[in-house]
Amino acid sequence: MARLEVIAGGRAGPAGPLPAASPAAGLVEELYRRHAAGVLARCRYLLRDEEGARDAAQEVFVRALRALPELRAAASPTAYLMTAATHHCLNVLRASRAAWQDELARLAQERRSAGILPESRELVRVLLGAAPAEAQEVAVLYFVDELTQAEIAEATGRSLPTVRKRLREFLGAARGALREAFPDLSLPDPEELP
Repeated sequence: MARLEVIAGGRAGPAGPLPAASPAAGLVEELYRRHAAGVLARCRYLLRDEEGARDAAQEVFVRALRALPELRAAASPTAYLMTAATHHCLNVLRASRAAWQDELARLAQERRSAGILPESRELVRVLLGAAPAEAQEVAVLYFVDELTQAEIAEATGRSLPTVRKRLREFLGAARGALREAFPDLSLPDPEELP
């Protein structure tokens, strides 16, 4: 019995056999042998990217394996696979054209090229200096490096509640320093952290 093969070049890495997940995988395996080239061609046509097409074709068959009852109920497995390939590729294209991605990339580029202005650097030094050392480290990781709280916890070896506590300490100290320097300034509550 033939085995499913990984199409070389996708996210899965080098080509090689895939173990059959269950007896029902035989149906998908047969469909793969018959239709993999057609599904890949459809993905190539829609995505116009060889690597992306290979990833998309693999994803179509992974989804078919997960949706065996739907695949069996389909009037034509060929039509089911081609429709799944078309829908998947169109979703990939929609996601790649999302306006927010372009805007995010533009903002990130502006931020990198602008850097931190000298006046802002001094303010950052003052705010960091007002906080305890551990809170400074967590604040830099959160606000400068833009790590999530979970990523900070993993990177520093601290628990998530400790990371949140250190961020609140930093915000409290920064709030106090800013309140002294700018009495009319309104700041958000440190408890409003996401």
